[in-house]
Amino acid sequence: MVAFPNIWTWLVAALVAAVAVGAAYTIWRQAALRNWRLLATQLCGECKARDTFSPAMIAGTLNGRPYLLETAVSHEDDAPYFHTRGALPLRNRAAFILGLRRKSLLEEAQTRRDAVTFEISDPNFSRKFIIACNNASYLLNILTPELCKALQKYHDVEVYVRLQEIEWRRSGQVGNLKVITELNDVISSLAERIDTLPASSLTLSEKLSDEAVIEKGV
Repeated sequence: MVAFPNIWTWLVAALVAAVAVGAAYTIWRQAALRNWRLLATQLCGECKARDTFSPAMIAGTLNGRPYLLETAVSHEDDAPYFHTRGALPLRNRAAFILGLRRKSLLEEAQTRRDAVTFEISDPNFSRKFIIACNNASYLLNILTPELCKALQKYHDVEVYVRLQEIEWRRSGQVGNLKVITELNDVISSLAERIDTLPASSLTLSEKLSDEAVIEKGV
């Protein structure tokens, strides 16, 4: 007859597993905080923490622009979600508005046969991302092959260009310094390109109406 472990054996095993998972998570959070502090030093800025383990915000300077990295909760959608965002200010005289969101696997499958909405340098990118913008004629200049390649590495990345700000987002607490640096480079490059676009003749109400296109994300 086969002997099965008793209930106490299962409980001890479950407890050991829970402690191991908890310890691994704590180590990961501490590593994330160390990376944020290192980044703050590189950006000649300041890092603030929510608690002993979790980073909350970095304020510094990135390529001559004020830079903010923070963990936040978005209430733009029906279901709020915790995420990390990096943001830079824009001059954006063109009043260019852009929203990019990586599609889920289900969304990608459902839209595989749909016509491409916007023509850009990388057709594969336009099939993997939801794109919203107010001036499609700028996209070829803005979304270079290099930027498209960089963004396609991430399954949950979002980028939003508003009238006075550009930001990247990823869900959860992003602690990988390489990832943060690469996404910072993406929005920094985009910011430089956007700020060289010709000035727009739109009225303020028209600009605000365009910005509302991405008010709740894409």
